[in-house]
Amino acid sequence: MKRFIFKITLFVSVFFIVEKGVYYFLHIAPDKEYDKRLENILKGNMNKELVVLGSSKGATDILAGQLEKETGLISYNLSYQGSNVVFHEFLLKTLLKYNEVPKKVILVIDIPYEFIEEKTLKFRIDRLYPLSKYNYINKELINQKEKNILSWFLCSARVNQSNFKFKNIKPPHFNPLDEYGSGPYIIEKHSKDLDYSLKKETYNIKDELPYKIKAFKSIQKLCGENSIELTFVIPPNFFDLNRRFVKRFRKLLTDENKLFVYDTVNPIYRDEKYFNDYSHLFINGAKVLTSEISDFIINSDNK
Repeated sequence: MKRFIFKITLFVSVFFIVEKGVYYFLHIAPDKEYDKRLENILKGNMNKELVVLGSSKGATDILAGQLEKETGLISYNLSYQGSNVVFHEFLLKTLLKYNEVPKKVILVIDIPYEFIEEKTLKFRIDRLYPLSKYNYINKELINQKEKNILSWFLCSARVNQSNFKFKNIKPPHFNPLDEYGSGPYIIEKHSKDLDYSLKKETYNIKDELPYKIKAFKSIQKLCGENSIELTFVIPPNFFDLNRRFVKRFRKLLTDENKLFVYDTVNPIYRDEKYFNDYSHLFINGAKVLTSEISDFIINSDNK
C-alpha cells in the first residue's frame, strides 16, 4: 500500500512540475513573436477606422499608411500571407468582438483562387498556436479540430512545438511589416524575368468550395449588421484579368458592397519593374495601386 501511495504521489508531483513548466512556455510564447497583430486584436488594441484583410496580395500590395494619409482614415493592414477567406472571416469576427467597429473594411481578393482549392491558401492555424494561452484562441483551435476538450483544463493539452521557443522570431528579410501592418516587398525576392501573359484564363463555378462561399457571405453579413462599408479589391497579376471570375464574383455581392478592380489600362501593370513576381507587386507598384484605391474610397464617399 505504501508503495502504491508513493507512486501516486510521485506521479502527481512530476505532473505538477511538468504542467508548471508548460504554463511558463505557454505564457511567454506571444512575447517571442515578431507579428503581434492578432494578439493586439485580442487585447482590444486594434481600434481603426479602415482595416485591410487579405492574403499575401493584401499584405504586399496595399499600403495602409498611404491609405491613412490619402483618405484621412486611421488605417491598418491585417492581411496574412497564405491565408484564405475562412481565416479572413475569423479575423473580422475577432476584430468585432474585442475592438471598436471600423467604418470601412477592404477585403483583397485572390483571383481566381478565392473560392476554389489552392494549397497555398489556408486557415493560418500557425498564427493561433503561439496565442493558445487565450481561451478565445483555444476555443477556435478546438473548433478547427486542432485541440480537444482537455485543453480547457490542462496547459499541456494547449501547447505544440511553436510554444517552445527560446529566441525571438525575426522579421522577414524581403517584406517586413511596417508600422501600419503592411508588408510590401522592399527588396527583390526574385530575379526580374517576367513575361506578361495574354492567355485568357477560364473559371468553373463547379470548382468552388461551399465552405469558402459560406465564409465569404458571412463577411458580407457581418459588415452589413455592423454598418461597415465593405469594399472588395481585385489587385493586378502579371497577366490579363480573369474577367470570367470577375463576372462570377459580382453575382455574389450584395447591393450595399462595392468592388474595386485595378486600372487594367494602366501600363505599369505590364511593366515587370513594378512586380516582385507574377502575383505580387513591388513597393513602387503597391504605391500606385494604393493611390487608385484611395481615390476610389474618396470618390465613393463624395457621391
